[in-house]
Amino acid sequence: MKKILSLLLIALLLTSCPAESYGYVNLFLERDRKAPRLLDYDLKENRICILTFDETVSITDARMDGCTVYRSGSMTRMAMLTLSREIQPGKAETLFFSAEDKAGNTSRFALKLVGINLTQAPLIITEVSMKGTSQAPDRIELTATGSGSTGGYAVLDGIIGYENHAFHLPDIMMNKNDIIVIYWDKCDALPPTLIRDMEKTYYLFAESDETLIGTNGGVILYSHTNGKGKVEDAFLYNTSDATNNNGYGNEASEESVKYLSSIGEWSGETFRSDYVTSSRVAARYYPYQDTDSASDFYVTAPRMSTFGYPNTNVIYEP
Repeated sequence: MKKILSLLLIALLLTSCPAESYGYVNLFLERDRKAPRLLDYDLKENRICILTFDETVSITDARMDGCTVYRSGSMTRMAMLTLSREIQPGKAETLFFSAEDKAGNTSRFALKLVGINLTQAPLIITEVSMKGTSQAPDRIELTATGSGSTGGYAVLDGIIGYENHAFHLPDIMMNKNDIIVIYWDKCDALPPTLIRDMEKTYYLFAESDETLIGTNGGVILYSHTNGKGKVEDAFLYNTSDATNNNGYGNEASEESVKYLSSIGEWSGETFRSDYVTSSRVAARYYPYQDTDSASDFYVTAPRMSTFGYPNTNVIYEP
């Protein structure tokens, strides 16, 4: 009888072991092994760095040369690091930090932070030539709607990550109604600064290796480019017969529209570029308003572009 009971117990143990082992293996495989990902970051007042992650984390280490970095020990998806000193406008500093999730997975980061200009002149895009020739090259016009400096500003031909070229403006002191004309990819010789009564027009060269996209694209003005950047103004355009990428013609154009719409920097349809030529450009209606939409702009009549001067509102009629 004892032998029979012993055999039964052995049989039960043998049949139960695989099931228990299988359960333990499953639990092990389902363990979180993904390291935290940094989704975005921003610099506020040149002393506070806001970090956004894809999951709840704690910052386990943070340092920057010559600077004490204060951090919270709590678990959060949006962490805040406070620096003991400001980063100077236009100066680049590297912030090193580590983030650990609830499962103990750790990611290490090195972020290049550029000091933000807190006294910038407000700028808007007032004229764009994107089908230029050697005689009338691609140009972008910016107009100051108030006084301040241009340090920290950048002009891109797409949102960050989808641009072909980024041009960082030099630090120029601007007064209201002063104008900047940027020659994008061609410039034999820049004209001298133009004095218009009490106002000025400055000419700059972006030195892009490529022209602006003539049919489906955009011009984005960033007040700074930390993280996903801070968009100050945008001009988005497409042809009416574009079929690729949901009617936006290419990936960069589509992603620019989607992102700018999501953050409230663009609404409605894009500007139609069908009738733009080297002598008919896109211009903003004067006096300038910014509704973040295509209705702010018109196609100029032939040879009525006014780069360097206020726009005339002379519209091309097909």
